[in-house]
This record gives sequence, C-alpha cells and structure tokens, in this order.
Amino acid sequence: MKFFFNIHVLVSTLLVFVLVVSCADVETETSGYAALEISLDDVSYRKAAHSKLAPNFTHGSEHSMTSSDAVTILAVLMPAVKCESSSANSGSEYSRALVDITTQNVKLLIPLDTQVKLCLYFYRETLSLNELGKGTSAPEGFGESGIFSIDSETIAKTVSVEFWTTSYSTVTLKISSISSIGIFTGTKGTAKLNSGSGVLTDNKSFTITSADNGSKSVEFTNVVYDSYSYDIEIMGFIPADQAFLVSSETETLDVKLTPNYVDIDWLSFDNMSISQVGTSPYATASGTLVLNVPYDLKDNVTQIISLMQVKRITGNTIVDVTPPVDLSIWTKTAESTDNVTYTTEFLTASYLPLIHGSNELQIVLTVNDESKILTMGTIGYDACIDSGTMCLSLSWTDGLDPDLHSYYFPDWTYNEETNSGFDNSSRGPRYWVYSNAANKKYSVTGDTIQPIDGTSPSDNETQIWATHGQKVGNGTYLFYVEDVTDPDVQNFQLVLSGPGLSDNITYGPYDFKPGLDNSTALNPQAVFFIQVENNSIVRSDNVSVGDNLSSTLMQWTGDLQNSSVFGK
Repeated sequence: MKFFFNIHVLVSTLLVFVLVVSCADVETETSGYAALEISLDDVSYRKAAHSKLAPNFTHGSEHSMTSSDAVTILAVLMPAVKCESSSANSGSEYSRALVDITTQNVKLLIPLDTQVKLCLYFYRETLSLNELGKGTSAPEGFGESGIFSIDSETIAKTVSVEFWTTSYSTVTLKISSISSIGIFTGTKGTAKLNSGSGVLTDNKSFTITSADNGSKSVEFTNVVYDSYSYDIEIMGFIPADQAFLVSSETETLDVKLTPNYVDIDWLSFDNMSISQVGTSPYATASGTLVLNVPYDLKDNVTQIISLMQVKRITGNTIVDVTPPVDLSIWTKTAESTDNVTYTTEFLTASYLPLIHGSNELQIVLTVNDESKILTMGTIGYDACIDSGTMCLSLSWTDGLDPDLHSYYFPDWTYNEETNSGFDNSSRGPRYWVYSNAANKKYSVTGDTIQPIDGTSPSDNETQIWATHGQKVGNGTYLFYVEDVTDPDVQNFQLVLSGPGLSDNITYGPYDFKPGLDNSTALNPQAVFFIQVENNSIVRSDNVSVGDNLSSTLMQWTGDLQNSSVFGK
C-alpha cells in the first residue's frame, strides 16, 4: 500500500486508515474467538471531526510521523477504552502483533461479539514484540480505531484508524427522585453505560449517602464521542433508560427516577379508637395502618408517598397523621408467599374539637391521587357540663319542632342602660342566632356557636356558647322560643347553665298548644335576659310566661324575629 501524504501535509490533514477485515481468513482458534488478517488503507478524506492532534512522540522533532515513515508498527487490540500512550503489555488487551510494513497487514486474535478497538504505535527503528512489550521505547506516532465488533457470520468489515487521537468526554449522570422525598440514605443502585448498538461499555455500583444532598452523581470518564444509552436501577424506583449523544468534553444528564408506587388497595386499617381528653371538648384518635406488598414486589417497594388525615364529619378541623415515607421505619410483621406485611401506628398529634352530642370521626387516606375514606367511630360529648360554657337546652314532650332563638349584643355591656349617655345606637349591633345554616354565626369574625336542632320529642334543641376553650363573650343576650309551625308544642322547658350560676335555671314547663292549662305562652315567647362580664353571668332575668319584654328593654332589643322556614 502506498501513502501520498508527506510530513508537512499531515499538519493540516487528518490521516485515516481503514482496517479491512476479511473473514475469508477467519480461523476459529477457540470458542468465541477468530483470527483475522487486517489491512491498512488510506481514506484520510473521509473523516475530519471529533478528533484532535495526537501527542508528539518524536525525538526532538517538531512533527509527528506518519505510517509511511515507520519502520515498526505495533497493533494492539483493546476493549472499548482509551488507548494508552505506552506500548507496554497490559492486562486489559486481547492480542497484539506487528504490522507487515510491506503489505500493511496484521493478523490478530479477536473475540467474537465484543466491543473492541485497535491502538497503533509507530517507530522509526526496528523493534520486536518483546521489546515493545516492555514499554521502554516511546512511540513516535500514534493511531486508534473506532469501536467495532465481529461475529462468526461476518464476511467482511472495514474499520477506520485515525492518526490523530479520538476525543474523549467525561459523562456525569445526576440521579434524583421526582418526589420531594428524595432517595433514602443507604439505598443501593447501578448505572450502566451502553454503546449505540446496546453493548455494555461501563458499569458502576453505588450507595446513596447523606452527602449526596438530594441527587447522586455517577461519573464515567474516557468516553469516546459517540451515541450511547444509560440504564439506571435503584431499589424502590422504576428503572430508567435513555439514549444520548456525547459530543463535548463534559456531558451532564439529569435523570429523574419515579418511585415504585404503592397501590391504595394494599392498605387497610386496624385497631382504630377515639378517646376524649378528660372532660374537655377535645378528642384524640389512633390506630394501625397496614400495608400488604405483593411478594414479587417486596424488594422494589421501599417507600410510600401518601397523605392521611383525621377529621370530624361536618367539622372544619383536619389533623394530619401521614405515615413515614421510608418503609424501613415501619414494622415488618409478616411474610408469606403472597404478601409482605408492614404496619405503622398513628396518633393525632393535635386535638380534634368536639361538638355537643354525637361526633363521628373519619380518616382519609390518599395515595397516588386516589383516596379512601373510613369511619373511625363515634364519640359523645356533653358540652353543658363544662363550667366555662353557657348552655341552654330546650325540650318538649309533644309537638313539632320549636326553635330556640338568641339575640347577642357584644357592645351592650352590663348595666350600661343605667348610664345617662345610653341610647339606641350605643347598644351596638345585634346578632341573631338559631339552628339554621345561615344563622349560626354571632360575630363579624365568623365565630360560630353550637346550635343543635331537635326535631322530635326525644330530642333536645341546644345552644352552647363559648365552646372549644373560648370564653363566653361579654355583652347582653336575649333568648326566646318559637313554635315554628301550627302551635302544638306541649311541655316545653328551657334549662340554663353557665359560669357564675350556682344552680341551673329552669323555665317551664309551658305549652304553645291552645286549650291546655299551660297554654299562656306567647309565640314567640321571650324567656331569659342575660348579661355576661368577664366570662361570668352577672344578670339572668326571666320573662313572665305570656309577657314580652318591657317597653324599656324592647326599644333596645327590637321585635322578636320569626324563623326562616325553607320553602316558605
């Protein structure tokens, strides 16, 4: 073979050789290997990118040498890694041989179906394989091929060899989770780098440490410019793979992994209970969350991303009881051929407020945008036994649905009407409260009392002021009772209790139904006029049955308003 490029032309021209691999000469030496004759040919005009000038190994010369200047050419068959600058024998090479200077041929033993490359070393003097194996003679020129492979069916193959070094890159994979939870310390994983044809070129194992700060960087060095793909596997996450191109000295790829999600049907509850905190209007809830992971997924599910809350039905307070994300913190209670069972205990960290009467608590579990709601149970609470509340309880033996009403004047203070400057405007706003969805709030702040609507003779209609640890508000209160529909209520009775009263005050029993002995009550009937100061009832006057407020008081309170009946 003849080369037409002189040493001066080589400064600006890429000199490329072709390795012509002819399988007519294939000799199967052992299982998985073949002996092939390789010929060099000049195809310098075909390639001009992704390379840079090889190191100058000449002895004092200002130019690198060409193959035509060489007296000895050493060919070393290597894995798909960067060629060494020294010709010394290495444990990673497959085979080596001298190139015939006359024919430009070399015979090498090549493994089948393996990613390999050829490294060439040029010398101006005659050297033997033994001498070159010691690495004591510095090469005066250098070349390397691209990555190639052959199989037992290969008939012919052409492989390019550059007289300039191939460019190499450092590839960094920044591995993190799509979840804000991140990847737990101690989690093990692997990152594989594959060639464009899918052959493994590098493989790294790693363990997540506390120093990884939310992402793990895995670095691959001496990566030849080319097309590749990565395969990443981490315990508890769905494996990720992606093709990419290496075309710069550094490449950084962000890899976001998706956790192996827990199916909501794997979760259930056990040992749920509700406890009142002493005699207070608060309760705690507890229980056990059970997770049954299918046995074939036991090594792949390491975390649970969820939201779990406890609340009272119709209540606004929601308490978080979300379980730990890391399954290693749970208790592994059982393992069978079907499932691996984990459990974790939960307890409401803050109290749930109770209302007078029956309270039903729910637990809401949300996993992967799916939710399940279960009733934990019910707990009763009698707010009227709390000394810090003002409680009025209305009962009756027969008749349909009387309503308990209240007027609240927060700016009308105790004995203010006796002051000389008191007038209609100074009593301030009046807030009308009864058991109606639109009439439960007593202040502009939206504070709500507890009106319980009774609808049958066995029920009570109750109003409880100053629940949930609040104080009974200062000001003036007026309570009255109305038989909403046709007057038919018999034996209605109103019991008042609250701070500052030594004993409960009972009004009645009286009737709204005409013709009965106790049917002297008006409809509506004013009952109690109360004033509160410093969370104490300092005045509690009852209105005589059949009477209304005095004209003096009526000018301040206004008329007694009737209930708003839906559909009327």
